[in-house]
Amino acid sequence: MSRAWYPFLSRASRSDTGINQVWNLTTRLVAKENTEDSPYLIPNEWICGNLATFLRLPVPPCALMRRNTRSKGMFASLDFSPGDTPPPDLQPDICAQRLPRLSTGVLLFDILIANSDRHSGNLRVDRASAPTELRIFDHDRALFGSFARNGEQRLNQLRQRLGVSGGTMTGGNRHCLLDHITTESHLDHWIGRIGEIPESFIRDVCNEVVGLGITQPLADRAVEFLNYRRLHLAEIIHDNRDEFRSIRDWRLFT
Repeated sequence: MSRAWYPFLSRASRSDTGINQVWNLTTRLVAKENTEDSPYLIPNEWICGNLATFLRLPVPPCALMRRNTRSKGMFASLDFSPGDTPPPDLQPDICAQRLPRLSTGVLLFDILIANSDRHSGNLRVDRASAPTELRIFDHDRALFGSFARNGEQRLNQLRQRLGVSGGTMTGGNRHCLLDHITTESHLDHWIGRIGEIPESFIRDVCNEVVGLGITQPLADRAVEFLNYRRLHLAEIIHDNRDEFRSIRDWRLFT
């Protein structure tokens, strides 16, 4: 798997305390709040970011924070942009060709969380023409979606669907990697890894954002949704094989 280095350090200084070499680091964060247009932003980002971290996908480390004592909360993650110039957007076909295993992992992770907003602008590579590193971010429209009071309905509608095709039920855009995965070789690996996510872990990360955009019943509904999809991912892929337009020779999912 590709190792993702995050060039987020803006200042570092040596500390001479103790017997080990210690550095005091200053970092840059990107923080977001729930808004009228994105009422589920914090729970979507927190739950999905933690699931990606568990799977060792290259998502920036994240935290829940507050602007002040009266703030309801913010989602914060490390800013990996070097300076004020963001890294280049990826070219999906080249990314899938150069990083096939990782690209497949990103796609199946997005299927797990029903992320209907994966485009070339929220994936980053180190070099667009010959990527060796890939980073993923922005999951604010996954899982509960972005429409107020529509979170449970979205989970119900997409329970058995692919959730990334951009169809009339899913909405959003077609996943930028979906048409560029050319082999099923890495599907089984990621289905296995996703299936190993403990239900207790899913429940913990969902419960941690109760009161930050979702209620306890909605958190419980998300646990059921994610647990079902992690255990039935192979079935969901099998039922939607036609959406993987570049895979010509199916063996595992016939």
